[in-house]
Amino acid sequence: MRGLLRCHGRSHYVLTRVCTQPVAATQQCREVHDSYLPAGRGGRSSFSGVVATVFGPTSFVGLAVVNHLAAIGSSLMLPYRGSWERMQRFRVMSDLGQIHFREMFNSNADDDRVRELISHSNVVINLIGSTKPYRFYTTEEVNVDWAKRLATLVAEKNDGTRLIHLSRLNCHTPEGRKYSEILRQNYDAEQAIKEIYPESTIVRCSNIHGKYDHFTLFWLSGRWRSLGMLGAEPVMYEGGENTIIQPVSVHDVAEGVARLARHPDAPGQTFEFVGPNRHTLQDFLEYVYKCKKQFYLPGNSIGSMDREDSNILQKAVQAYMDYYFWKMDKPRIRPRILDRLTRENSARGMWMTKDFFNMMQITDQTTGAPGLLELGISPVPYEESGYDSLGVTRLNDFLIRKRDDVIRKVEHKHYDDTPQFRHLIE
Repeated sequence: MRGLLRCHGRSHYVLTRVCTQPVAATQQCREVHDSYLPAGRGGRSSFSGVVATVFGPTSFVGLAVVNHLAAIGSSLMLPYRGSWERMQRFRVMSDLGQIHFREMFNSNADDDRVRELISHSNVVINLIGSTKPYRFYTTEEVNVDWAKRLATLVAEKNDGTRLIHLSRLNCHTPEGRKYSEILRQNYDAEQAIKEIYPESTIVRCSNIHGKYDHFTLFWLSGRWRSLGMLGAEPVMYEGGENTIIQPVSVHDVAEGVARLARHPDAPGQTFEFVGPNRHTLQDFLEYVYKCKKQFYLPGNSIGSMDREDSNILQKAVQAYMDYYFWKMDKPRIRPRILDRLTRENSARGMWMTKDFFNMMQITDQTTGAPGLLELGISPVPYEESGYDSLGVTRLNDFLIRKRDDVIRKVEHKHYDDTPQFRHLIE
């Protein structure tokens, strides 16, 4: 649907992209359909004018992005893969009829399926990405090939649809692309998208923290104990002293994406979303481990990332780490059931690859591109919002559920209202 020509002297509408016939003075020519015009006073029960298709809504960032888009009254199309139960939490985010689900979707879907999903949308948001290879597709197919296909199909519409692509900070630096294949793929995807669809919006984000994030929980993982014999827990290049990070809150990223969906100057721009404070990785992890009251032992047992000026012990540790990464990603030549029993961490999926390990320890560098402040958002420091990542909220939720369960049993006379149960309610 390209536009709408409404003739006041007639009782019908003529759909066309431009007006090709002479129009009387009393007639009106439009290029935007009435259904795309904002309506209401704002909020979830209104309409913002944004009709968005969000690819990757069930991801860590996708959940927050959908919530912020729904809060301003957007109409959303959410393709997903997996079970239906994963989408139940989205129902309470928006008004009735504003969210539409499309099941059985993945990045290998044919072009006709993708065209159907984006045909009625004026905003397309790509949050699909991977840091490890899966059984049916590689990281190259997910991070590069899928982004190129989506940009091609959006450009094919030729109706001004906005494309917002989420990428990673440091993918523009030669150092990042040298030591991490993931950053190299993100950079290739950015260049391909800009070449195919110059009006697309690129959003580069630093490490994102929030509830169930992959940044804080990675460094707090108990699997570092298996590498504690290397002289550090967790293992970091140069003990984390020379790595500068600038983590950003997932809520700030989601609000920024929601504002880019309506910002008049967003098309064709590159934005960089970073946190307000810069920390060394060592100081940051020291703070996090103290909050969690876990054992923390920093040390420069692995040397630098470029492996220059490494002593004999550090070279030995580097050789062991190379073997450790190879063992987790070695070719599968045995039957799958035996491979799952013998491969380390195979029951829970691959913990980390060498590319991911290096990517997490590259210093955050910005190019001066506009960010959250230019969108009117004041980023929240980690000290104020990091409790979500550290599990305090989950602990409080557990205690509240336990208290409510005790109250319910007392009301149904499962427990007597005696002092031994009264303290649980209080």
